[in-house]
Amino acid sequence: MMTISRVKEWYEGLTEKSLESISEFYARDCFFKDPFNEFRGIDKIARVFLHMFEEMEKPRFIFLDMIDGGDQYFITWDFIFVMKGKEHRIHGSSHLKISNDKIVYHRDYWDVGEEVLLKIPVIRSIYGLLVNKLKVE
Repeated sequence: MMTISRVKEWYEGLTEKSLESISEFYARDCFFKDPFNEFRGIDKIARVFLHMFEEMEKPRFIFLDMIDGGDQYFITWDFIFVMKGKEHRIHGSSHLKISNDKIVYHRDYWDVGEEVLLKIPVIRSIYGLLVNKLKVE
């Protein structure tokens, strides 16, 4: 039976090997959306995770807060990984909808600007100028 605790355990222990059990969690035609992707299908979701393992070192999720609404879950998490020798942390959340004991809808929410773009010096400088113009003091 699908439970939020089971989802937490799977995600926090996610490895390339454990991806073999993805069909125990996701429906075949599951909808997935994050700031970079939007599609349907468990095979594409598996590719997102495989890409994560190919591009990043030591990727892992830590679930922080979880709300169990029965047929849907809302989770806040930290995604931690190493890239180019430096550890990074992205804070985000996921909305999962469950049907027939499988995840049929997975939407991730996280701030690409804060978590990625503002770490690029040129963009950070331009953003700083914009913030100074728009900020109310």
